[in-house]
Amino acid sequence: MKIIVCDDYLLIVHALIRDIKRIEPQAECEGFCDAAEALEYIRTNPIDIALLDIDMPEINGLTLGKEILDLYPRANIIFVTGHPEYALEAHELYASSFLVKPVTFDALKNAFEHLRNPVAELDKETVAEFYTGKSNLGQNIRNLRIKHGLSVPQLAQKLNVTAQTVYRWENGERTPDIVKFVMLADLLGVDMHELLS
Repeated sequence: MKIIVCDDYLLIVHALIRDIKRIEPQAECEGFCDAAEALEYIRTNPIDIALLDIDMPEINGLTLGKEILDLYPRANIIFVTGHPEYALEAHELYASSFLVKPVTFDALKNAFEHLRNPVAELDKETVAEFYTGKSNLGQNIRNLRIKHGLSVPQLAQKLNVTAQTVYRWENGERTPDIVKFVMLADLLGVDMHELLS
């Protein structure tokens, strides 16, 4: 599970990461005090959950949340803010949770237990199917791409690969690596098992 925390106060970033590690000990967490740096990071690093302050200079948390969901539609956005008046806008963005500062550990734990898009972990059986070709991965990629109205070049651009690579995946000539596989599932709005089934 990959998580980012973005708040313009470093102490809050550290406190949230400390509590997240108690809730999800295996999670990989990155903290940012600058939303532009967070955005640069997520463009090349897929994430599952983002904890975002809203009132930040230059790029506010709502804008950052929209950017994240454009890149990773199944990412969970948890807003952590001192401004309850943003609750409606956060709801319209389909946020998983809206927490008002100061955030208690119990409130944060509850937010993680009720994510809009539960974070699926790859298990051994899924990995075995992936590498032995016992799945309809290529056909599933094609069907889901079409369902989402994406062309091959558009999907390739979102994954930072060539269109030829996507064609090869869809034709069963190649198999995406695990990182691209996880990114595909996120972009196409399914979990890993559905993509393989």
